[in-house]
Amino acid sequence: MRPDTTAGVTGALGRCLAIAGRAAFDGTWRRLKVCPSEGCQWAFYDHSKNRSGTWCQMAECGNRAKVNAYRARHRRE
Repeated sequence: MRPDTTAGVTGALGRCLAIAGRAAFDGTWRRLKVCPSEGCQWAFYDHSKNRSGTWCQMAECGNRAKVNAYRARHRRE
């Protein structure tokens, strides 16, 4: 009896490795990024034309980072 390799952690890891391998082969690896937001830890695919995407979601992580930067700038004044 063979174990089911398409389910559970093994299957998920296999799918992730297949995606990473395909991205390395076709040159899209540079578009796979990790969100720099503290505590987020999400990886995402940068769909922007010029590969300038920074956050996994602008509505959450990006907005939070921009608000924090704004407040830090205005505290100095």
